[in-house]
Amino acid sequence: MVGPMNTPMALPPILCDDFISFVLQHHEAPTTLIICSSREAFLAELQTNIRQGYPESPPASPNDGVPKSLHPFLTPTIHLIAKSRSINLVFVPTLPHLRAYLTTYAAPLYPVSSPSPSTKPGSQVPILAIWGLARLHRSTAEHSAQGVSRTVAAAVEAANRAKQRLALAEPSRTDQGNDYSDVEASGGVSGDAWKEHVPLLSGSVRFGSEDRAWAGKTIEVGRVVAKWCRFVKLDHEASDK
Repeated sequence: MVGPMNTPMALPPILCDDFISFVLQHHEAPTTLIICSSREAFLAELQTNIRQGYPESPPASPNDGVPKSLHPFLTPTIHLIAKSRSINLVFVPTLPHLRAYLTTYAAPLYPVSSPSPSTKPGSQVPILAIWGLARLHRSTAEHSAQGVSRTVAAAVEAANRAKQRLALAEPSRTDQGNDYSDVEASGGVSGDAWKEHVPLLSGSVRFGSEDRAWAGKTIEVGRVVAKWCRFVKLDHEASDK
């Protein structure tokens, strides 16, 4: 697995189905996946990603009713079913919900499964994975370095308490159905949530009623998260942000 086993990590912006695949590939029980949105919104987002990434091709022949390619999630293999059953899935639609959950979090009780012979020793660990933590702060008074840092600190503490590795990820700008206009207008690069600029303190105001620019000094969300987590790439090479 990327980086030291006990180091909290943050991934580059990624599609939600790719993040789930990452967790399935690298986790062992007990693992928890926290989705920072409603169940309905996330399932719609996931369905859109699957349809766009793996469009169902026409049959190879009139007698062949099987599409040429299907998303791995649509093929219920024994391995996929077994791995998915060892993950505790939680939906937190608001920031107060997330913080309350992290404050009282305890790792779920699952029997530890034996790794397959092809699994590299130490490559799979219990994970506390959070999808969309930074995005959940938007349109709240906590959309700031102070607010994001407070939430990430709670996540790091929860993961340490449960002896899990923290993994954070934000939606890629190519995720359809997500509004990235606020990210780009407030200093983000191509909708990269980690490069979004936020004020230092919670409760800061913008210039004017609807303007995008924050009053006072700002900082990239990624720099705030980097104080707690190590940024990594999906190609198993550590990357300093």
